[in-house]
Amino acid sequence: MNRSTQSRFLAFALALVMVFSMLPVTALAAEEAATATLVTDASTLAAGDQVVIVASKYDYALSTNQKTNNRGAAAITKADTSITLTDEVQILTLEDGAVEDTFAFDTGSGYLYAAGQSKAQNGSKNNNHLKTTETLDANGSWSVEITDGIASVIAKGENGCNVMQYNSGSTLFAAYSS
Repeated sequence: MNRSTQSRFLAFALALVMVFSMLPVTALAAEEAATATLVTDASTLAAGDQVVIVASKYDYALSTNQKTNNRGAAAITKADTSITLTDEVQILTLEDGAVEDTFAFDTGSGYLYAAGQSKAQNGSKNNNHLKTTETLDANGSWSVEITDGIASVIAKGENGCNVMQYNSGSTLFAAYSS
């Protein structure tokens, strides 16, 4: 290469370095993952709060996947009292329930509700259904109590399968009779 070609090549390389150095840092950095922190006192919850429902002994949270009769489970990462969320985790907005001292879980397209009757209600089997509805009623109004970091979430309607739980055998969330 002659000196003129070398100078042009060096100038071009320097121009490339300058262009890349002026790109915003955020364009080159990975997005920071969203996290959630364990709630240990139900009295701190209020309408308008955003929450996720997490299995206490498993690395799963309620997912955005509304199946025919229950909700899917999304894998999460736990670290002490916080979790790392993925896009598959359902973020719920708390609203006042239709029953006094309860919350409704707004998915953004409706409310979670306990949709199944139990054997005790003259059914042939327990219908452990957890569904989403546009209409809020007592079956979508949930009491929340927390003891030792574990929440009991129970719908206050007439449906007998009203205790929200994670099913580790089927990797899903549903509403059970006890």
